[in-house]
Amino acid sequence: MDPIHAESNFAYHGLQTKSAGNNETDVIKGMAQTDQVKSLIRTFLEDIKFDRSSPFIKDHQMEVAVWQYFKSLNLGQKMENSVQRTLKLSVTFTHQAYTALPFDIRVLCAIQFLYMFLVDDVAEVFMSDLQAFGQNFVLNKPHSNTLLDGFDCHLRNLSFHYGPYCHSAIIKSLIDYVNGRIIEHRMEQSSFKFSAESRLMPMFLRTKVGGAEILVHLLYPKAIFPEDEYVIQYFPAIQELVLFIDFANDILSYYKEFCLDDEKGNFVANFADTHNIQHLDVLKYLTSYTPKLLKSVYQLLNSNLSLLQSVETFTRGWIMLCTAHRRYHLVELFADEQYLPPYDEDA
Repeated sequence: MDPIHAESNFAYHGLQTKSAGNNETDVIKGMAQTDQVKSLIRTFLEDIKFDRSSPFIKDHQMEVAVWQYFKSLNLGQKMENSVQRTLKLSVTFTHQAYTALPFDIRVLCAIQFLYMFLVDDVAEVFMSDLQAFGQNFVLNKPHSNTLLDGFDCHLRNLSFHYGPYCHSAIIKSLIDYVNGRIIEHRMEQSSFKFSAESRLMPMFLRTKVGGAEILVHLLYPKAIFPEDEYVIQYFPAIQELVLFIDFANDILSYYKEFCLDDEKGNFVANFADTHNIQHLDVLKYLTSYTPKLLKSVYQLLNSNLSLLQSVETFTRGWIMLCTAHRRYHLVELFADEQYLPPYDEDA
């Protein structure tokens, strides 16, 4: 289902509307509401048949290779510290979600994700340089930032491992990702508020900042999935898989964003504002709708075992990232019943 149709489903499938004068805070407070959030998240995990016992597997050899790559860029101590903070996250996710790919491809994927985490987490440090990134990339002009020069070279290097379709899709989506981060920054700086007239805007922005198309297309290096044979087979499943990735992240981020914090500017908050509904109503619909997306993906790829297995492995890795990493706080949420395993030391 395309994002516009998904947006329409959100708007017209019986979500509770805020009444006039309702002063209820957006922050989910109180034990009863936290329990409701916990129940919705648990139901979602069970509906997608997530194996909670999946081991938290690390690859120290890949970690060394990725660190050596970034160390060679001579980024300076401050940026290297930022690299170190997301190094294990990028490598562990890659190792678990792209397990079947050759080691050299997995290293490239981990490097890609680390660059994306840096753009997301420390973009304010080099925002003016980032604003020119897409244009400089297209014109093949040097950047005024060493990190972005490295990112540029990395993206061009992917063309040796991915076919014309996948590589161009990754580049297109990466520029969208960067532009989405710039737009979010400008919204934060200007105290921008979504109006009820911009009902499609939250979904439009979500598909940019999620970067999910990049994650999907990295699954298909040309040495394993030659494009002449495989593009027409996996292309029909891409939109559902992209929405699954984005919405699964929204579901599994909800606790940290709305129970532990009062975040603004994310998809759930933006959608609630533009459709005059409560945050929890958006979560309810997401947890009901998102498993159907994954089921559709599996059905679409059912006739090709290699494609199906690659997506199943990716899905386990993606959900593992969101349930086993400390930034989501889900182990704490389910601590009483120990529904999720305790954190690994590197989580």
